[in-house]
Amino acid sequence: MMEAPSVTVRLFARLREAAGTSEIALQAQDIRGLLDALVAKAPSVGSELLEADGQLRQAVTVMVNGRNIEFLGGLDTPLRGGDTVAVFPVVAGG
Repeated sequence: MMEAPSVTVRLFARLREAAGTSEIALQAQDIRGLLDALVAKAPSVGSELLEADGQLRQAVTVMVNGRNIEFLGGLDTPLRGGDTVAVFPVVAGG
């Protein structure tokens, strides 16, 4: 089996606070695996990112190299070495 590519994960707002860092390097084949690795590394972000059934919370946006995964492959979006994944909570209000 191929080794999972190394990607840079950038966390924003309360996700950064929960993880205690704004940037982390992780290895994963796809976004689902990346989120699992992120929660394993920083368990406090789990409840901020995922619903009880493992789906991404609607109030969280994930982007790969500036493109929303909603328009790529969702949680199954494949990752390549050197990708940058930005994860941030949707800010509401006015």
